[in-house]
Formats: sequence, structure tokens, C-alpha cells
Amino acid sequence: MHLLLATIALRPYVFIFLAAFLFISVVNFGVGATILFTALTYSVALACEWSSVHNGFPFGLYHYIQATRGRELWIAGVPFMDSLSFTFLGFASYTVALLAASPLYRRGADLRILDTRKIRRAPRVWLMAALFMVMVDMVVDPLSVRGDRWFLGRIFWYDPPGPHFGVPISNYLGWFFVAALAVAIFQTLDGMMNRRGKKPMGVRPSFPSRALLGPALYLGVVGFGITMLFSIRADEIAWASIFMYLPMLALMLHIVTRPESYGDASAIERHLNDFPYDAASFPEQPGIFGERQPAPSGRRPAVGRE
Repeated sequence: MHLLLATIALRPYVFIFLAAFLFISVVNFGVGATILFTALTYSVALACEWSSVHNGFPFGLYHYIQATRGRELWIAGVPFMDSLSFTFLGFASYTVALLAASPLYRRGADLRILDTRKIRRAPRVWLMAALFMVMVDMVVDPLSVRGDRWFLGRIFWYDPPGPHFGVPISNYLGWFFVAALAVAIFQTLDGMMNRRGKKPMGVRPSFPSRALLGPALYLGVVGFGITMLFSIRADEIAWASIFMYLPMLALMLHIVTRPESYGDASAIERHLNDFPYDAASFPEQPGIFGERQPAPSGRRPAVGRE
């Protein structure tokens, strides 16, 4: 317990992101799926990090510098906080993919997604989420390699360093591998535990714009990374990260401002067919950008195209 508390004190930014993830995941997907996803994804990430440290798979060979042993928690030769970060990065990436793939609904300032079970487990969502997670690492890993220049500290080194600001390409391939597993785990758990139409424990359907909380967490992590890069005078990496994300930001802005992105009455019915506990969030259907139409009927619709 002492080492866990010491780890929180030493790495508060990790646990702030972790706490945000736990809250956002519970509000959107429930306690059960959140706990199992956290435990399984942490286990997968720890196993992959242990493997990379010993034989170079899947991230490439690297070595931890055990300067903080006794000051923070280590598990199987890996800092606890390192593997833990895969949980909130994988979840945040999945929510961004879900936002990009789902019809939208807006009532005033309350923006929601009209996702369905089919959308949640769609291969395109899985692929986008895995790639979005790799994009985060293309900001975070070059920053972490320079940990001696900020409060992270120098905790590891690649053997040998790679071409992307010191990071080997194998690292990003490994992140895609772990991200693909993490997202698949979440899709499977969500499908298994939330398939009966009952509200999962902890879900808050009335929470305003709750589907935007995960993407906000994603932007928070990326923003933190870019800010730290500028603060340590790694301007070339920071600007490269900004220009890498500009197309993605432009695409997301296009999605949320395009009238065709907003679902009609049938999209709401498909959403409520899978998540009936969300019905109170749709007392009436606003038309695109503010025009109001009658709420959809309560009958169960035939399965249609999302």
C-alpha cells in the first residue's frame, strides 16, 4: 500500500487520467465492463512489456532503468504506471472511433451519439480505435524517451534507438498489436455484459454529452503530451505532432458540423432498440441544427442500416 501511494504521488498525471477514464467508462458502459476491461488490458500490456524487455516482442527491445525502485510500484520488472496507461489510452481511442462511426443527435448543447450494438462491435471501429491509439503514442513515446528533461525522469531506453525521434518503428507496430487486443477486449466485454437491454450498473443516460467525455480525455492526453514537448524545448517534435493531428481534428469538426451526420427518427429507434434505458434522453427528436420533430414511436423497428 505504501508503494502504491508513493506511485500516485510520484506520477499524479497518470492517475488523474486513470480516474477520468474510470468515471467516463462507468457513466457510458457500466461498472462491470470497466473493471474487467481495466484488469484484462493491464494484464495484456504488462505481458507485452515484460516480453519486450526480455526478447524484443512486440515493441522492440528496450530496457528499464530501475532508479525509482523503492519509490514507486514495479510489477515483474515493469513500472506499474506504465502498463496502466494502456487502459485509458485504449478506452479513449475507442470512444473517438465510436464518435466518428455513429450518427449524432443534438438537443441544444447536449450532443450524443446514436450508436448501436452493431456499430460498437464493427470492424471499422476496431481498426480506427487501434490506429488512434498508435497516434497517441507517436506523441507520448518521443516525449517519454526525453524523460530526463521533465518530471517523468529517465526510466527506459531503446536498444537501439529508432528513426522517429529516437523511437523504433517496431514500437508503433507493437502498440498497434496491443491496441487491437485492448479494443477487441472492450468490444467483447461490452457485447457480453450489456446485451439484455438492462441499464448496466453505473451508467448515467441523463449525463449531458456523455459520449463526448471519452474524446475529451483523448484530447487531454494529446494536449498534455504536446504541451510538455514545447516545455522541454522539443519544438520539432511538438510541431510534427500538431501537424499529424490537424487532419484528424479537421475530420472530426467536419463530422460534428455536417447535417448528414445527424440521425433521423429511424436512427433514434435503432439506438433505443439496443439501449432502451436511454429513452429519457430523447423526449423529442430535434431536426438538423434545431428544427424539432415528433419523437419516434415506441414500437420496435426492423433492423436497418446504421
